[in-house]
Amino acid sequence: MRTNRDSFEHSGPVPAGMELPILINRWIVAFNAHDVDELIALYHESAELFDTGMRHARRGHQEIARWFSQRFASMPTIQYTPTRRFFGDGQAAVCWIASGETPRLLRQSWLSRPFQVDGVSIFLVRNGLILRQSDYYDHFSIVEQVFPPLRWLPFRL
Repeated sequence: MRTNRDSFEHSGPVPAGMELPILINRWIVAFNAHDVDELIALYHESAELFDTGMRHARRGHQEIARWFSQRFASMPTIQYTPTRRFFGDGQAAVCWIASGETPRLLRQSWLSRPFQVDGVSIFLVRNGLILRQSDYYDHFSIVEQVFPPLRWLPFRL
């Protein structure tokens, strides 16, 4: 399994074994640009996306596009900064730091707060497209950043 902290640029023929890193880099660039169309182009038609912030996985282009559109509308400053990348046979894991501002509470912009959280995205890729993606991060750490008094609780909810 290889690791790489550098980004990959795509121009011309792709060397053998480099397709997966390029695909994942394209995903990160599209996510940070909030380019839903480019993101959807990277997923298989019957792909599944799961995020710990979801009640259920999103399946297919339409549901995944709706998820990203809603995420970017509610969190227009969200960005992923990759910290480590791991590539295997048709699989990738990207450790990242997500940062930005939380959605407005009660539609009040003054209730939006900056946040930063560590997480990981696990990708299963088939035929050059993302077949399954699972994202994991600690939601409660974001809530604690928005409502600092929660840090004083003797236990985590």
